[in-house]
Amino acid sequence: MSVEPFGDRVRALRDSWIERREVKALAGAHDFESQFRLLEMLHGWTTRAAADAAEVYGGELELRISPRPSPAGRDAAFSVVVAEAFVLSFRLAQRQRMGTPGWFVSVSIATTGGHGNAVMAGPERRYGQWTRGGVEDLLLTVLGAYERSLSGEGASGSEPRVRVRG
Repeated sequence: MSVEPFGDRVRALRDSWIERREVKALAGAHDFESQFRLLEMLHGWTTRAAADAAEVYGGELELRISPRPSPAGRDAAFSVVVAEAFVLSFRLAQRQRMGTPGWFVSVSIATTGGHGNAVMAGPERRYGQWTRGGVEDLLLTVLGAYERSLSGEGASGSEPRVRVRG
């Protein structure tokens, strides 16, 4: 049994708490700049998770992630496309909250098949905290839809099943 050196475990603990505090501060502010920084962080996590998935699947699966979002034109977004049929999208959206406009990260999972159904996803409001694991779970949901389509358990036009907690 291999045990990670204690110093590495302490460093991982400290880094995860620093990241958690940073995410909490960004997610709690609803101005465009804070939410855009959160979107950039989510893009980084998603890029690393997609790279891990691509490594596992090798050349067997086409997995594409769009470039880092740009704040230009206030249409900041990015997406991951799996097998040209399943799409995980992250976008900044402006909404009214208690009479005041604010920015939020909106996430959806869709299929590009005949119906193109989209399902909203992301951390549940009662938990409301973005985590690296939650982002990885979103990608796993899309990969699961891909695997089901290969097994005949769901056509690419069927609605993906989403149960993600942040």
